Amino acid sequence: MLKRKFAFLYLNTGCGHKNAAKILKTSLERLYPDCEVFLLHGFGENSKKLGNFIFEKIYSIACNYIPGLYPLIYDTAQYRFVQWLYVLGLSLTVPKRLRRFILKNKITDVVSFHFALTPPLIKVKPYIPWNLNITEIVTDPFNGSHAWYYQREQHFLVYSQQMKQAAVEECHVNPANIKVIPFLNNPKFRIPFDAEKVRETRIKHGFNPEKPVVLLAGGGEGMPGTMSIIKKCIQHSAEFAIAVVCGRDKTRQEILNTVAKSHPNLDLHVFGFVDFMDELVKICDCAVIKAGPAILMEILECRKPVIISRYIHNQEKENVRFTTRNHLGWFIQDPEKIYEKINEILSDGDFSQKMNENFDRITINTNVDQAAQILYENQW
Repeated sequence: MLKRKFAFLYLNTGCGHKNAAKILKTSLERLYPDCEVFLLHGFGENSKKLGNFIFEKIYSIACNYIPGLYPLIYDTAQYRFVQWLYVLGLSLTVPKRLRRFILKNKITDVVSFHFALTPPLIKVKPYIPWNLNITEIVTDPFNGSHAWYYQREQHFLVYSQQMKQAAVEECHVNPANIKVIPFLNNPKFRIPFDAEKVRETRIKHGFNPEKPVVLLAGGGEGMPGTMSIIKKCIQHSAEFAIAVVCGRDKTRQEILNTVAKSHPNLDLHVFGFVDFMDELVKICDCAVIKAGPAILMEILECRKPVIISRYIHNQEKENVRFTTRNHLGWFIQDPEKIYEKINEILSDGDFSQKMNENFDRITINTNVDQAAQILYENQW
């Protein structure tokens, strides 16, 4: 009998796909020391490849600089013919690479964290001389592209009953092939900071420990519209510190560093791609974000109020509804009104108590070990 070996396939679209893979890998290897997990970029890290260009470079540009482009791509990708065209293009080179990796490392289980990677896997499966388990983890929590379910006969792990219902009713997936798992959040977001730890961590990252902190973040690709909010903070001489996480957006990071130097009275702290996001979330008093699922769930798990300034049309709309319906935050696009809401939050002495009552009414399940057990036991 082959030793259980997993290949987790991801793409660098935002940070949610790879982070979820890394989090699940850690849990799986800790719970089951007899298994081995490989992290593998689905197309290879070479940015010149067509798949990388389409799914990573164009995604980044569309999200940050051409607001209408990604919604157009998303809406057209709902149609099976368009999905077939994507699959046709990817099937030229990807299957061969995956087949070599699976055979060389004797992989028994492949888990896809991006819908573009599952169809090439299906082409590979007949050429593997042992039973290859294929599972797709849908990283959109409440609604997502129909492209996730292009290969309807596969096994799916989703984050909510809402997603399972949509897969069954809209994409005709067999309900027996879908299981609901907890959201794959890093467990360190579940560890609360007391007042002394908040103070200590603010000092560690260069903040005045007595000053409120507002976090601006949008996930791995940074947050579009950041400069408009920063301009309002300059205009109104903001009395709070601002932490901006730019992710992979080096251009925005350089611009904001220049702004910080040219406006010394603006308490602006600029970060690139960080591995201490949990600390920045825990030291902030509120966050302004794009409604990506990973960054949203990280902030809500830390019980921080959130202002959603942007979301991807259709794909992230249910993330916004979940937040506003449960009174955990607001959807505000106008930079002036965002600034006003920040000040309202920071000046309300009873605000923390009100928010805690709202957070107490909901349950966000992020038990990664439970997800690892479901995957490993593979009892469909």
